[in-house]
Amino acid sequence: MLIDLRNFTRSLNASLTDDRGTNQFCYFLAEFYAVSLELCMLALAPDERDEPPLSVNSTGDGLLVLFDGPRHFIHGLLAAFLLEAGLRRLCERRNASAPEMPTVSFGVGVESGTISWVRARQGSVGVDTFIGHCVNIAARVEALTKIVASARVLIGDTTVERCAEALYGETFAALRARERAATSDAARVSLQKRMDEMNRDLCLTFLHRYTLKGVDEPVPLYRLEEAAMVVGVARFERLLAALVAGNVTHLAELRSRFAGASAGS
Repeated sequence: MLIDLRNFTRSLNASLTDDRGTNQFCYFLAEFYAVSLELCMLALAPDERDEPPLSVNSTGDGLLVLFDGPRHFIHGLLAAFLLEAGLRRLCERRNASAPEMPTVSFGVGVESGTISWVRARQGSVGVDTFIGHCVNIAARVEALTKIVASARVLIGDTTVERCAEALYGETFAALRARERAATSDAARVSLQKRMDEMNRDLCLTFLHRYTLKGVDEPVPLYRLEEAAMVVGVARFERLLAALVAGNVTHLAELRSRFAGASAGS
């Protein structure tokens, strides 16, 4: 997952330094980091947080977040919903409190796959980072949020497919293959209806297949259906319950957080 703070450079240049010589925008950047980390931790079940399957690296004006373990794709999707609601509220509050400053926003790209940990050490000094095909896709997808209208969070195909298979026992790729092989209009319509239902159940909207730099084949991308991300909307409630696998404590935390985000929007 790549999380980017929009208008970072303009905001930094427009901010004054305090009496300690610190650029005042750094305080908001620190808050942006802290809220992002808190929301990513909230995507994990309470009993996972003492030793979280989570790694976070700063990219300067954003964060590279990696979930590990067998449910990493579930955590990634859940974190995407949390970040959309929580960071939107944070940025709106910042913009309202400092109308004379450049407007801040954010973009998030999410994708699943295999990553490699790269470490270099020279004495006590070292560099750690993570690389992989999915990291490249997440970065390209995050950049697309700058040009796709009203899309602050975009989800890559592998994450969606893994979630669909785990929650509903089938994938969009398999349904599309069956649609192409169908010999009747009725069969094709039925399969299209099932894909629409799965999109609705996941509270996602399929956008398009996008050609991304460094990626051989066009990648199907999805955006969050923000209008559905409200406590009390039945399909969102069902999705949250499915994502936490029935953990009532975790579900209560999430419902409280999303209810708070809606009340503050």
